[in-house]
Amino acid sequence: MYNVLVVDDEINILEGISMLVNWEECGTRLAGKAYNGKMAFEMIQKNPPDIVVTDIKMPGMNGIELIEAVHEVLPEIRFVVLSGYDEFEFAKTAMRCGVKHYLLKPSNEKKIEEALKQLVEELQSGAEKERFIEEIQTSLKKVIPKAKEQFLREFIINKKYDRKELDFYKELFGIEERSESYRLLAFVLDDEEGNFEKLFSLKELVTKQLENEQRILLSTIISERIVLLVEESPPESLLEQVKQVQETWETYYKSTFTTSISTTNSITELRPLYQEILDGLAHQFYLGSGGIITADDINAGETAPHKAFSFDHEELILAIRSGNEKNVRLILDQFFKELVKTKEEVQVVRSHCIELFMSMIRQTKIEVMDQMFEKIKEFHTFSTLPEIENFMKNVAGEIAEMNYDAKKRTQNDLVNQVIAYAHEHIKEETLSLSFVASDVFYMNSDYLGKLFKKETGEKFSAYLMRQRMAKAMELIEQTEEPKVFEVAEEVGFGNNPRYFSQVFKKHTGLTPSEYKKTDLEKTISESEKDIRD
Repeated sequence: MYNVLVVDDEINILEGISMLVNWEECGTRLAGKAYNGKMAFEMIQKNPPDIVVTDIKMPGMNGIELIEAVHEVLPEIRFVVLSGYDEFEFAKTAMRCGVKHYLLKPSNEKKIEEALKQLVEELQSGAEKERFIEEIQTSLKKVIPKAKEQFLREFIINKKYDRKELDFYKELFGIEERSESYRLLAFVLDDEEGNFEKLFSLKELVTKQLENEQRILLSTIISERIVLLVEESPPESLLEQVKQVQETWETYYKSTFTTSISTTNSITELRPLYQEILDGLAHQFYLGSGGIITADDINAGETAPHKAFSFDHEELILAIRSGNEKNVRLILDQFFKELVKTKEEVQVVRSHCIELFMSMIRQTKIEVMDQMFEKIKEFHTFSTLPEIENFMKNVAGEIAEMNYDAKKRTQNDLVNQVIAYAHEHIKEETLSLSFVASDVFYMNSDYLGKLFKKETGEKFSAYLMRQRMAKAMELIEQTEEPKVFEVAEEVGFGNNPRYFSQVFKKHTGLTPSEYKKTDLEKTISESEKDIRD
């Protein structure tokens, strides 16, 4: 429904039109009535109608003045003019303002309805044209960005455009070339292959944040790589902007992306720049996730000639066998640092890592080795060298820990055997670490001595003497009238009771007889206490 305002200073005519016209049949609705031009203009300003039916001759602001005033501010409003025969000159002025429907008084409701229907048809036709134009414009808005992306894709991959072709596309896409030098930037998601939803989200974020400080001419996606063409700017500023994007992306998406930045060149020389950013992305394998690689970084790394890579595995193998995890990590740190310096092809680097991995897992038991060998499949899942490095350090650490535990158990068993032998042969005067090492376990006495102290916290000689004194005190306590020479013989002092007494007093603060006397007094005291209780 279209809203209609009726204006006439004659109340009878105004009310008659309002009541007699079939507004709904005309596709309209009576929105208001005004008794003069000034009142009508105020109503129109507050709530503009679609159609105004107005008399010409009115006091104050007449109909022509009203039409001219409205036409100046709201030219889309349609008018139906009611006028007498002597007002034709006024009607000509109205027609200059675009008024097409002029009805002579007296005019019945049928003529007014016919005029209204014609205006409604015009309004509907105009609305359809506007919708059609809007749809075309909307479609163009959708197509132009995609066409721009296709243009960039072909521009940097398939062919080299000449200046004439470039000027044509610049005009077509509204590209304003304000610089003589440009850069290409590439962005790839780390460990998100095939995630196009995230890829398009990253494209939107990168474009939105960079265009605040950087003029972006074109952007596209090529083989899961976001590619931007930007005007030349200081590299330091560009790097800082990319870092800010990385921080934002990691905050909201909990993932990372790698960036490659080319050197500068003219807009007609984008293919060499594209090759630069591809070379940069290839270095993602060495740098790992979240890196920013520039063409200058690559060129700086290639100034020195590459050397054939070689690494002596023996030092690492020794550290793994001995269970020294700290040394294992230090040696692997050096291995990967040297490997990065070579800048070898990715598959060559992988082969060096697999070779070392095989050497590492051979330092385990057969059953464990089989399990470790299955892990070699994981190499195919790693896209960067830091991932491989972390994997190999974990495996090497696991093997070293197993070897350490196994060695620890072996050492504990050995020390326990030494202790058991000492207890069993405590009365033998020849019992000593040297004897046990050479004649019982066939080992180096120095090594066995250090191992014994490491496990028990004291030297073997001190441990043996402490056990002999404990055995002596036990014998004295259990014998009613102990003989010193007998006790000395039982705890390994042979036929040297005097030396035994000296050692016993040094250890307990009492001679054997004093110790026995003290023990008796203690026993009597405890007996009397039991009787009292």
